[in-house]
Amino acid sequence: MKISFQEIIKFLALKKISYKLIGNLKENYKICSIFYPEPNGFYFLEEDSLSLQIKNSIILTTLEIKTDQSNSLIIIEESPQNIYYKLLDYYYREKPTGIISETAKIHKKAILGKNVQIDTFVVLGKCKIDDNSIIKSHTVINDNVFIGKNTIIEPGCIIGATGMAWIWDEVGERIRQPQLGGVLIEDNCTVGAQSVLVRGSFNENTNIGESTVIAPGARIGHGTQIGKKVHLANNVILAGNTNIGERSFLGSGCIISSNIKLPKNTIVGAGALVNKNFKEEDLTLIGVPAKVLLTKNHEQKSKGVPTPFKNK
Repeated sequence: MKISFQEIIKFLALKKISYKLIGNLKENYKICSIFYPEPNGFYFLEEDSLSLQIKNSIILTTLEIKTDQSNSLIIIEESPQNIYYKLLDYYYREKPTGIISETAKIHKKAILGKNVQIDTFVVLGKCKIDDNSIIKSHTVINDNVFIGKNTIIEPGCIIGATGMAWIWDEVGERIRQPQLGGVLIEDNCTVGAQSVLVRGSFNENTNIGESTVIAPGARIGHGTQIGKKVHLANNVILAGNTNIGERSFLGSGCIISSNIKLPKNTIVGAGALVNKNFKEEDLTLIGVPAKVLLTKNHEQKSKGVPTPFKNK
């Protein structure tokens, strides 16, 4: 994927971001990661030493770095990573087509908003999907599911699956708890491929807060409450009736036991098992069972976790 120099400058002007240009510019650049450097790329840099790997490229940075003379610099005063991501999101964010595939099976009582995209072999029950959302191929959305605006459900998801809550009766027979609730996914969410969201029991819903992102392979139990702007990494498992505070980050493969409540801004390390409640905000939890690694008074940044948001 390529981006033109003119597109980069147009975005900076649109967002009123002042900049300084150094070097000779080319027409087009390949969008590249610093971890896989190629010549003629477009990069952001926040560390001077990384620039030595780059050739014939354009670099968004805050530093007048010592780099190969073949490179050009766009020097800004704001976070290069922040601006780089915003720029690419502006030009390359996936937009709904409004097309409903002929192979989709849609219940006659399903309600679809404006410009909703429904891809091949999707099955929709009596659900409601709001404007500009995208439902990708081979996804099943059951009855009593509401999906907000600008939300993407990636391929192979099951939204509103039946949970497996039960008890033994007096003669040792299993009696299952009815799953009569629904699922509410708020606006601007992304649910990664092959994820399963179980509907609520009785009168409750499983709730996914606004602007939450869920990576592929998640398993979310009945009645789970996820706050706004939470991040679930790959293969996270949330048992029934868990409660995850807003802006929390749950690492790959971690497990949260049933009825556990995590305060906002909690970080859970990859592979951790959280089986007790924590009350203090801004904790980092690791291990099996999970224990506190860092408190909010520590400034250390956890590996793989975006820099924490700070209100100004």
